[in-house]
Amino acid sequence: MKITKLLTLICIIVLNTVFAQEKAEKDPDKPVVTLGEISSLQSKVLNKTIPLSVHLPANYDSANKTYPVLYMLGSDYRARFAMLASTLDYMGEGQIPEMILIGIDLPEGNRILLPTRDQDTTIPDNYINFFETELIPHVDDTYRTAPFRALYGGSNSGFFCVYTLLNNPLLFNGYFASSPSIMHIPKVLQQKIKTGPLKTLSENRFLHIIYSDDEGLTNHVSEFTRVLAIHKPESFTYKVDELVNQGHVPAMDFTLFLLALYPDFNPFNPGENLESLDKVTQHFDRLSKRYGYEIKTPISVLFNLGFHTIRSKNLIAAEEIFQYSLEMYPEGKESYLGMGLVRKAQGQLESAKVMIKKALTIDPNFSLAERWLKRLEK
Repeated sequence: MKITKLLTLICIIVLNTVFAQEKAEKDPDKPVVTLGEISSLQSKVLNKTIPLSVHLPANYDSANKTYPVLYMLGSDYRARFAMLASTLDYMGEGQIPEMILIGIDLPEGNRILLPTRDQDTTIPDNYINFFETELIPHVDDTYRTAPFRALYGGSNSGFFCVYTLLNNPLLFNGYFASSPSIMHIPKVLQQKIKTGPLKTLSENRFLHIIYSDDEGLTNHVSEFTRVLAIHKPESFTYKVDELVNQGHVPAMDFTLFLLALYPDFNPFNPGENLESLDKVTQHFDRLSKRYGYEIKTPISVLFNLGFHTIRSKNLIAAEEIFQYSLEMYPEGKESYLGMGLVRKAQGQLESAKVMIKKALTIDPNFSLAERWLKRLEK
């Protein structure tokens, strides 16, 4: 619990840089650092304005690719939104693909997503309709999205995540439920497992439930998954993690969710085992087929592969790698730095400087390129 409280405290401190920070001197209307932007959507289904929080990958504006989307319920809990945005940035490209994060604020509290005491599910049903007919089309029209979506919810929002899966399993590809309140209408949920649309699902879908052993959910989750195991279709997979002494909605849930969704995204370690460019690109081609959208070989993977290929003295292969990187990422600073390092190893120092300066033109604060340029100019 101490670790959880510390992580939350750090995120609260970081929030000063998330949505409202001191303005930059050159542009008083622009925050110095942002992890997200505030937006909203007028919903006819819900008959109200829904506040949204949006976080885009760092290179979204310059990259020519599409991104999977992670929808987070309850982003008005800013510490949690900041944690997830930071996790996506930290893990993006190295352990998981970069993702767009869409937070759905719940200013009335996440209890609004639960059925009423008399088991009326009108409101959660309306929220599912809102996602399907309004929010997802709006996000797809506004951003460069890939046809791959995941839904995250914690506590009562976690219940809604499970409830959405059982009512409209095709709406999202992955469902992440952290400490879900599935003690509500358990018989209804079980009946939906047995006879609802999940029963006839033919496309691959994934549910991951995470909770802690100290929050009283063990029996509820065990009974839910017992029924699920008996009646689930072959195309549906699920995973359950019971953590030890981590409290309600464990702070580490995001990382575990994402690693389970993309378990073998980047298996390469060129420092220990140098693979060919063909083998690396073929791996990401297979991932593209598995997930149903194009997953380009990340520029960070190409840079690491090319750098270690230079160190192995195979300059022909290294040049091929960075030429491919330039073709895939013509505005990628790492592509130009990598080719600059190839030219340096080939003894073409002036050409190396040109390439590295191009990387710095793209990002004047690219410290790695700055250090290599200083070495060349000595």
